[in-house]
Amino acid sequence: MMNILCVAAHPDDIEILCAGTLIRYAREGHKVTFAIFTSGNMGDTSIQPEELGRIREKEARDAAAIIGANVIWGGVMDEHVFPNEEQRRLMIDILRETDPDVIFTHSPNDYHPDHRYVSQLVFDAYFQKGLPFIPGQSKPACRFGHAQLYYMDNLGGIGFLPSEYVNISDVMDVKLQMLACHKSQVEAMKALAATDLADMVSVQARFRGFAAGCQYAEGFTRLDAYQRGLTSRILP
Repeated sequence: MMNILCVAAHPDDIEILCAGTLIRYAREGHKVTFAIFTSGNMGDTSIQPEELGRIREKEARDAAAIIGANVIWGGVMDEHVFPNEEQRRLMIDILRETDPDVIFTHSPNDYHPDHRYVSQLVFDAYFQKGLPFIPGQSKPACRFGHAQLYYMDNLGGIGFLPSEYVNISDVMDVKLQMLACHKSQVEAMKALAATDLADMVSVQARFRGFAAGCQYAEGFTRLDAYQRGLTSRILP
């Protein structure tokens, strides 16, 4: 059994970009954790941030429960992710709590600054998770190095060229069921950005499926860096 961790900036990012792959891992008996770094509390023009944060946390937990995934709620203010010392300490503790074999997070060139900085924080915290004398941490060090890091597709697939794909054809219905749990975000995206999230997710998965040779797929790029190589496929 492996520990599978997805670190996303906002509630619903996981369902949009990575849920199909996580469903497959869960069905294979691996331990799956959703780490949601911000509360998503700034994503509406009428619901007050405190109330919206509560709503989005419940929606995120409801979605994760569909596949029995654990949830780590970072609670950082939405739209306020920065690669600073405080948030790096939080990210180190998130990685230590899960001791992951596989990490998924945002692509460094995604459209939203919260996505970009979460990606950087994961990269920066990668080795610190295994160093026991980092001051100010609340979690004990876990295995040094070890985890394989994958970047998720960008919203809309813009500027992203996958190097590996996961066939999610058999779990696409569950992915959409999980996305539907995020009712507040689905409604906000329709009102604020004229975007139907379910349609966007379906079209993107179908498009990636053409390259992957299946009906629906999710695309990823593996981080290739010193001490993070891999000699065999680890994606489902």
